[in-house]
Parts: sequence; C-alpha cells; structure tokens
Amino acid sequence: MKESLTKLIKLQAIDSHLMEIEEQKGDLPAEVEYLTRELVNLEEGTAQKSARIEEIETESRRLAGSLEETRDHLKRYQEQLLLVSTNRAYDALMAEIDTAKKILDDGEFHLLELSDERQRLTDEIKADELQLGEKRTYLDAQKETLRKTVSATEAETKSLETERAEILAQIEPRFLNAYERIRAARDGLAVVPMSRGACGVCYNRIPPQQQVEIKAMDQIVTCESCGVILFWRSD
Repeated sequence: MKESLTKLIKLQAIDSHLMEIEEQKGDLPAEVEYLTRELVNLEEGTAQKSARIEEIETESRRLAGSLEETRDHLKRYQEQLLLVSTNRAYDALMAEIDTAKKILDDGEFHLLELSDERQRLTDEIKADELQLGEKRTYLDAQKETLRKTVSATEAETKSLETERAEILAQIEPRFLNAYERIRAARDGLAVVPMSRGACGVCYNRIPPQQQVEIKAMDQIVTCESCGVILFWRSD
C-alpha cells in the first residue's frame, strides 16, 4: 500500500507540474482560436459583400440598358403623338407614354438604390480590410508568443508525459480510477499533504487517529470533507 501511495504522490507531482506548464500559456490558446474564427468570419463577410457588389454592377448594367431602350420607345411615342388623327390612337399613345415614364422613374430610382448600396458595401469592405490587417498582425504576434511558450517547455512536457505513462502502468486500476475521479472534481488536485493536522485543500481538521494512519502510509486515507487522498510530508 505504501508503494501505491508513493506512486500516486509522484503522479500528482507530475500532473501538477504539467498543469503549471499549461498555465504558462494563459489564455493564449483560446485567444488564438477565437481570433482565427473572427478572421474567418470577417473574410467570409468581405467575400460576400464583394460578390454582392458584382451582382449590383451586373444588375445596374442590365437596368441601364433596359432604361435606354425605354427612352428610345418614349421618344418614338412622343413623335407619333404629333401624327395621330383620332382620339382613340391619341389615348393609346398617351397610355404607352405614361407607362414608359413610370418604368423610367422606377428604374432610375432603383439605379440610385443600387448605387447607394454599392457605395455602402465598398465603404464597409474598406473598413473590414483595415480591421483584417490589424487582426492578422495581432494574431500573428499571439501565435508567435504561443509558439515560443510551447517550444520553451516542449522537451520538459514530453519528459513528464513519458514519466507519467510509466507510472500509470504501475498503479492498480482501482487506485488510478479513484485518483482520476477525485482530480477531475478538485481542479487537478487528488493527492495532497496533510498540513498542521488539517487537509491541505479544504483545511478541515483531521481526527488524531486518522493523522496516525496518514503518517503510517499503510492505507489510502481520504479527507472526510472534500474527498482528496491525504499523505504525510515532513517539512
């Protein structure tokens, strides 16, 4: 039992060290991931706006051509108006003229709308591109900082992970399962030293008899309050 407890203590030391290394990265991994998603969204948004501008230009050319044809028709109707000799023909031409004028008014208004939309999208793309440039620069800097942090601890991390794998193979499954379960519930702490007669996590006082058992290290003793595995460490 003493050997199993010793291995659990060593395993906890390795895991705590790995946690410290991970904490050196801080929020960098999450920030890099968030910035990357932001960039993708901005780029997709800019691409959609550019595609819409192309649609507007195509639609504007088509509409301008159609309006030019309508103007030609209107001119002919107005010329024919001088030649008609009956009220019926006159009324028919006036109806065509009114329709042509309505088409021209609606079309020219829509052209203005398309022009305004194109200008708005163009301005937004310029702002997006400026933001994209700033975010890319910042993301590159954060990636480099993260890369240096990972690089500085890479060898140590690999060594600790190798040592951890070796110890895992030597611990009985029942003890290992208990360790992992407690560790998951206690922010990475499963095996902690007793400190001044109290639990090193929750500081709950440990009964004298349990203190004797912990010092003997011949059985697994857990804190009655928080459930962590306790051991004796002489300071």
